[in-house]
Amino acid sequence: MSNTLNRLGSVLDKTQRTIANIVTVNTNGTTLVEYSDSSQSVVLGDSIQTGAVYVENGRIVGSAPTLPYTEIEV
Repeated sequence: MSNTLNRLGSVLDKTQRTIANIVTVNTNGTTLVEYSDSSQSVVLGDSIQTGAVYVENGRIVGSAPTLPYTEIEV
């Protein structure tokens, strides 16, 4: 079982990329962002001032399009 789990982990990408909206840009090179579930976190990067951004491993990696979406609970 452990060997199978290790093999699966080596195939999967360990990078987490999410889309968040910018709340405030701080003067120390960080930005407060809000995710779609209303949670907030401080991430590294201050190059984008407004709108949606891609957050990857706690860093802003670029601007993201603001697209409409719908959440469906199952």
